[in-house]
This record gives sequence, structure tokens and C-alpha cells, in this order.
Amino acid sequence: MKRSGSATLWLAEGFVPHFREMVELGREVVRALSNEFGPDAVVKRFADPFWLTSFACVLGFEWNTSGQTTVAMKAVKHGLSGTEIPVRVLGGKGSEMRAAQLEAAKTLGEIGVKDVGEIRRVSRLTCCVDDAAVQDSYDVYFHASVVSETGRWTVVNQGMNIKAGTARRYHWSSDVGAVVEEPHAGIVCERVEEVVLDMTSRHSAETRKTILEMLSDTPPSRLNEDLSRAKALMKKQTLLEGDIQFVVEKMPDSLIPPKRFDEEALRRAKNVRGFEELLTVGGVGPATVRGLAYVACLVYGSRVSWRDPVKYAYAFGTKSGKPYPVDRRAMVESAAVLRDAVLKSKMGEGEKIAALRRLSALVDEVGEEQQPNH
Repeated sequence: MKRSGSATLWLAEGFVPHFREMVELGREVVRALSNEFGPDAVVKRFADPFWLTSFACVLGFEWNTSGQTTVAMKAVKHGLSGTEIPVRVLGGKGSEMRAAQLEAAKTLGEIGVKDVGEIRRVSRLTCCVDDAAVQDSYDVYFHASVVSETGRWTVVNQGMNIKAGTARRYHWSSDVGAVVEEPHAGIVCERVEEVVLDMTSRHSAETRKTILEMLSDTPPSRLNEDLSRAKALMKKQTLLEGDIQFVVEKMPDSLIPPKRFDEEALRRAKNVRGFEELLTVGGVGPATVRGLAYVACLVYGSRVSWRDPVKYAYAFGTKSGKPYPVDRRAMVESAAVLRDAVLKSKMGEGEKIAALRRLSALVDEVGEEQQPNH
């Protein structure tokens, strides 16, 4: 897994007065990038946590609020809908998150994506992994898939910790694939949890295998007996992993073992072909996975990871008015410049695009000169 950095994302609510401008500018930024680098490269950029944060700041959002994800992605989704730009966004927050798979065929059909079934599989699995396989006290409440005409995809999930008032963002890329072991392109959140049950870690491979063997060989009633044994052992033992040590009795609420397994769910999971499939079985959620992991570790002696698998600029101001209010007119004017540059480059008049590229290179050069020496 690429552990590439962190930033607190504070939960934020409220009306966004410049949403229409976000839609317009977001669409034109994606149009310019798609025209210059291709739609696949656009999709890949959304898998970079720092790029998405920077993009949201350009659209007028603070770098450290949850709205940078939810509102920015919604604006792009609205902006791209029905256009000739060969990129689409599925999903969203609440009911839109649940409708992601239902809207896939129509929305992706607009740009000619052939394997819609694979995008649906990716959508479901990534949410299951971030909710049940990475148990870090954050519950996924936002899901978006960014897909190009060739079927390349990026998934951005966001989880909420209501008690802490913070959000955590999970990035996936088709470059890595929708897999279980260390699948993320990046996870961003400043709050590093003291204890996290990370079933995606390569150090949890033994436990994933043990759980599948348990389900295959052990009757559900016996697994409930094993769960009782594991909970009894938890009161007497300290789990160790490298330099991490904690008394299991003092676990956070999010990691307390379940009272009992749903035996019908365990029966449905008996013949699963892999851990990936287990996560998508009806009735198998975070509590079931957690309980099975405790049985595998404490009763059968397997190893599991308890480590938590976990950069900014303002271009047009921010919704909160800090450091200054959003300049809505400037956003519209910038969108017009980008749109005009793309249209002229298509007609062979690429001077504006070339000038923008030179300006970008100059900004990078100045930024490097201002970096402190280490």
C-alpha cells in the first residue's frame, strides 16, 4: 500500500453558494485534461489524494473539510453528465451512493463502456473492503467511481467518524485493481488510530486464509463456541505485533467483538472461493469479519495486522471565507479560458494550451526553489 500522506478532513455541512460555478469550472478542467492527456490520465489523477485535494481547492473548497470530496465530486458528476467528454462519475452520498450500480448502465453507456458488470463489481467490493476489511472506526458514507470510455476507473470512498467529527478518504485505482491485499492508491486522514484491524494488510494473509478454512470445515454452531472462547481469552491476553502492544480489554468501541455470529450468514459463506467473495456475502459485515478474525488469532494462532494503514492551495477562495470568500466571477472566467483554449487547440491553435503548460512548468520551478533544504 502507498502510505503517501495525511490531512484531517473535518466533517462539514451547509449550503454551497458557488456550486453552479464549481460545476462549470470542474467540467472545463476535466475537458482540458482529457483533451491534453487523454481520458485515462484524467481518471488516474482522481486516484491521487493530493491531486483531488488540490482540485477541490481550485473549486473553492477548504483543504481540510469533508466537503472537498463530497461536493467537488458531485460538481464534476453534474458537469460531465450528457457531455461529449469521455469520462463519467457514478455514485455520491446517501441515496446516490446506493444507486451507483443502478445508474451504471445508462451513465456509462453514454461514453461506450462495454464491461459495465466489472464496474459494478468494483463499486460493491471497494465499499465492502473499506467498511469491513479495514476496521478503523470510520463508516463509509460516500462512494464515487470515476470511469473513462476505455473502462479505466478510480474509486473514491469517504468514511465518517461521528465521535471525532472527522472524515477519512480511501482511493482505489484500476492500475492496482479491486483486490483485497493492500489495494489502496492512498488513504488520507490525520488521525492515526491507536488500533486498527486491517485485514487488507499482507501481514493478515494468514488470518484471511484461516478464516476461509474455518468457514469451510467448522459448523456455524461450533464457530459460535469458538467466539466465546476467543472472548474469554481476550480478557487474559495482550496482543502483540512488532512495536504495537495493547490490552484487548481496552479496545475502542469499534473493535468490540460481536455477541454471536449470524449462523445463517456463516452457512451462506461456507463455500466462498476467496476472502474477496466473503466480504460480499449477505449478512457478512464488519462485526462478522471482526469476530472471525479474533477466533482465527486467539483460538487458532494466526497473525493479523493491527496497524492503521493510513498536502494545499487556494485558487479562488473558500466556502467558509477563509482565507477569503470565493470569487465566483473569477471561477466562471477561468472556465471560459480553459474551454476556449481547448476549442482552439482542436482547431490547430494550440498557443493557449502551450502557454498554460509553460506557466505550469514555471510555477513548479519556482516552488522547487522555495523548498527548504533538508
